[in-house]
Amino acid sequence: MRCDPRLLPHNLHWQGAAAFLERDPTLVRMRSQPFVFRPPLLDTLPHGTPGIYTLVGGRQVGKSTLCKQFLADRLVAGVVPERLAYVTCEPFFDAEELRRVLTDLLGELSPAREPCWLLLDEVTYVDGWDRVVKFLADAGQLDTCFLLATGSDRLLIEDSLKRLPGRRGQAEVVDFHLRPLSFLDFCLLRGRLDAAALHGCAAASLDAEVAESPFVAGLEAELRDYHLSGGFLPAIHDLARTGGITTATFRTYADWIRGDVLRLDRSEHYLREVLLGIHRRQASQVTWNAFAKDLSIDSPKTVADYLAILERMDVLQIVPALVEHTGGPAPKKARKVYFADPFIHRAVLAWLGEDDLLDSDARLQRDLEGVFAAHAGRGGDVFYIKGDGEIDVAFYEQRQLQLVEVKWAAQLRPGELKEIRRRGRGTIAARVARSVWYEGLPVLPAAVALLRLAARAARG
Repeated sequence: MRCDPRLLPHNLHWQGAAAFLERDPTLVRMRSQPFVFRPPLLDTLPHGTPGIYTLVGGRQVGKSTLCKQFLADRLVAGVVPERLAYVTCEPFFDAEELRRVLTDLLGELSPAREPCWLLLDEVTYVDGWDRVVKFLADAGQLDTCFLLATGSDRLLIEDSLKRLPGRRGQAEVVDFHLRPLSFLDFCLLRGRLDAAALHGCAAASLDAEVAESPFVAGLEAELRDYHLSGGFLPAIHDLARTGGITTATFRTYADWIRGDVLRLDRSEHYLREVLLGIHRRQASQVTWNAFAKDLSIDSPKTVADYLAILERMDVLQIVPALVEHTGGPAPKKARKVYFADPFIHRAVLAWLGEDDLLDSDARLQRDLEGVFAAHAGRGGDVFYIKGDGEIDVAFYEQRQLQLVEVKWAAQLRPGELKEIRRRGRGTIAARVARSVWYEGLPVLPAAVALLRLAARAARG
């Protein structure tokens, strides 16, 4: 292959498939870890259909590793190595430089319009990358190409795609989202519990009864560890090696949040204030006006801007109130803001210098509602309900409204369950060892309920 020398370190397969499979730096690092995770998304990507596809997800969530696993799968399947290319966009100065490199590269990958596969990693580093892709598509160079563009900012990707109408290809789904491991993924990866038992429990209806057993006790132990590492593989590997999370891993993720926000020309001081405000208000109903009053930021619109950036980076889960007669969000009511992953919450606290020396139960009580909301949000829209009281998590499944109240306390208090008791239906996820009933409502071990929510999200 005659191409830009910057591409060579990540395309060792041009020296032969064995060279890539054995020596690619990303794959070597992956195999050196305590666990090797294969994202289910790898089996979903329509690799046999030419088109322009996107993969979004926060930094350090595994997008680059997924790209290398994708290449490895194609090589194992017998694809000619010279038809595959991986391009990390970070070294390129501008769109014109990227255009020249990709034009030459595609001439090598598909000189006679053979099928080829081109992975563009972190495209949002290059302003105008979409114009480059449009140019290549209009020139016919992508007619037989599977092009996957990855990025960590959903809005930047979505805005760019508006310039590519009619050029995306024939696949039914062209946009994909890679998230941290769900609780189900986490349990399966670690292998401490029987996989068949995990799948069986996860596949049951949300309120299906479970008896007290070593499996349920083990699942609660997994939930406690999940609250330490969240769904991020470097933290999961730290936990396996040392029983805790290293300072370096916390710093890596805090630097990602800080760096990506600063790259959008926002203020680090305001970012710190907003993150601290989220920590202090997590699980509380809040309007952006009220949020701004507690900060030095004058404008609620500025607060909303920072929250929107953090949400599309997968740092936050913002949950609106539900308007039941429309099945949609209440635009003028207060919202709830959670950290989308418990590890990210801890990494942010480490950066802010806030004390996180909580025991396992205190951390679960602080974060569990947000973990449930984020898991429900993976499968579609998620809401909370405000009535006589409040219901933490609400979502639609097959047009039926599902209600979940999340409590991690030694005792259920009637006043905290007023709304779900009034409705007489829904599920309570609580600190119990088996299914029990509370005023006719099913109460499940929280770990079981979360496992089932994770399975629902995986089913889409």
